[in-house]
Amino acid sequence: MALNKYKLEDYRNALVARQGLAAAAAIASEAAVSYPLDTVKALVQVSANAGKNGVANGGKVWEMAVLVMRVGVPGAYGGAGWQLLGRLPVLGARFGVYQLSSAFVTDGRGSNDMTVSEASLAGLFTGCVESLVATPFDFLKTRRQLTAVTYSLDPLYTPKANWAQVMESLAGLPATHPNMISSLQKYPWLANGTGHPPIVRDMVGIRQIIDVEGWKVLWRGFRPGLFRDATYAGFFFGSWEFLCEFLLEHKAYYMDEPPSSLEDIDPLTPWQLSVTAGLAASVAAVASHPMDTAKTRSQATVLPKHVAMERKLLKWVTRPGNFLQRTLGIIPFDQPLLLKGLGIRTAQHGLAMAALVGTYHTVLQYLLH
Repeated sequence: MALNKYKLEDYRNALVARQGLAAAAAIASEAAVSYPLDTVKALVQVSANAGKNGVANGGKVWEMAVLVMRVGVPGAYGGAGWQLLGRLPVLGARFGVYQLSSAFVTDGRGSNDMTVSEASLAGLFTGCVESLVATPFDFLKTRRQLTAVTYSLDPLYTPKANWAQVMESLAGLPATHPNMISSLQKYPWLANGTGHPPIVRDMVGIRQIIDVEGWKVLWRGFRPGLFRDATYAGFFFGSWEFLCEFLLEHKAYYMDEPPSSLEDIDPLTPWQLSVTAGLAASVAAVASHPMDTAKTRSQATVLPKHVAMERKLLKWVTRPGNFLQRTLGIIPFDQPLLLKGLGIRTAQHGLAMAALVGTYHTVLQYLLH
């Protein structure tokens, strides 16, 4: 009995190790295939209202693609570290919570079959939980993407500071410090010396971001992100359930004896799972894209914490827009720009999920045989 117990424990440990290896390979494959498209998408969304002479002029897709090719690997894959770091807990929350929701829905039934509507509702709940985990990683990834592209285009960039004007404005103060300008430059919100809020390029590293904008900035864009992830997960799991059921019923049609449930049919191949997951992800990306644009544009805006405190003290707390815009976290100015980058995000999520699911099941199938 003890030997069997040890063998069972070794088998479980080996199974967990194989699944971890398959998950790592799947995440790496997903990032390699789709991350440059995510960078292009973020640039299109952020620069959608840029002027004709901007770096990303007008948010045109082909100009963004050429721009990413110009900056090379450092620019195209800028922020990929945060993406990889956050992908495992995000996917764990997505599929783990979905499995728990599925078990709750099918509890007491003779099989684990779910309807499309049940899968969609379970996906909605899953997306809400996923958003809590994903928002900080999405924020850091977006900031790093924009910073990496601008650094690659102009590595010698320096803020246009006018410290002579700053010194002149401080001339009336008592000369109590031997080098006042150097001391002022140590404060992150005075780093550019222009008197204007800093831009994303001026925020180098997570420490400076938190010094300037506070800890709450890591959850900036949570409101539109919550609706984005809930909508995405609802459409993804509902569409994936529908496509998988369609293929399984197609298999059942050619079986000699009709199966009593879908569990009696041979499972889908990794290739079939990959294609269906890619199609479902593309549908989910279309449905959730406006919220993704609102979240990306919110995270790309630098708002120093002293400015936020001034607004709060002066009771500038009335959010602009109608009730629906305030609820979803959409700025009225961004309303005409919410569909920018739709085609890129659709292709990106389709390729990403196809690579993720296909690689995971292929590697796991190889390791288990």
